[in-house]
Amino acid sequence: MQKGLDFLLSKYSVEDKASFSIDGKTVNIADKTYPVLPYESERRFIEMRNLVLNGRLGNMCTYRIGHTFKKGSDIFEMLKREIGILEFTINSIVKEIFAIASGNAMNCIVETENGCVCTIELGATLENGQKDVDKHEIITDNGVACDRVVDTQNPQESIYVYGKKELTFTDTDAELYGYSEMEINTIRNAFAIAKSKDLRYANVEKAAHIEKVVTAAKVSLETLENVKVEG
Repeated sequence: MQKGLDFLLSKYSVEDKASFSIDGKTVNIADKTYPVLPYESERRFIEMRNLVLNGRLGNMCTYRIGHTFKKGSDIFEMLKREIGILEFTINSIVKEIFAIASGNAMNCIVETENGCVCTIELGATLENGQKDVDKHEIITDNGVACDRVVDTQNPQESIYVYGKKELTFTDTDAELYGYSEMEINTIRNAFAIAKSKDLRYANVEKAAHIEKVVTAAKVSLETLENVKVEG
C-alpha cells in the first residue's frame, strides 16, 4: 500500500509525506501517528452519508447493520469498524450501547445522540477464502437507504465476464488499479489526512471515541445492562 500512497502524494504534490505502519491501521506524518479510517473513503458509505446530510432520507427510525467475517477474527475490531461506519454515515456519535455475545457472534443495540437506534449483528463464522458479507440499511419515515442491491445479501461485483470462464472484477479506481477494495480505501484515507491537518485531528478524535464505545460494549457484556459511553 505504501507504493500506492507514495504515488498519490507525488502526483498531487502533497507537501507532507506519509508512511503506513506495518499493519496499515495508522500512518505517520511529520513524526506523529494518526489512525486511518478506510470506510470514510469508501464510496457506498460516502453516498449514504450524503443522503442523510442533504435531508433526502427524512427522519431516521432504525439503522440495521450485519457483518459476517472470518473465523478467528477479533470481533471487537469488527465492532470498531461498524461503530465507525454508523457514526460516519449518520453524522452522530453513539451515546449508549447494550451488547450480548455467544461463541463467535455478538449482537448490539446502540443509540446515537441524534436519536437513531441501531442494531449490529456480528459473526465470525466464515471459512478461509470466503469473502466478508456485510450490509448497512437506514430505515426512515421517507424510505430506506441501503449499501447493497435491493433484496440481496451478498456483495455484488463491479464487472462480470461470461463465456468459457465466468470472471468477476472489482477494479474501479484507475489510479490504484490492482489493489483490493480495502487497500484502496485505506490508501485513499491516508492520502486524505496527509493533505489535511484538520482531518488528521478529526481522525484522532473519532478513533478515540470509537474506543470508548467498544469499552462500554465490553462492560455491557459483563453486566448485561445498557452502558452509557463516557465523554
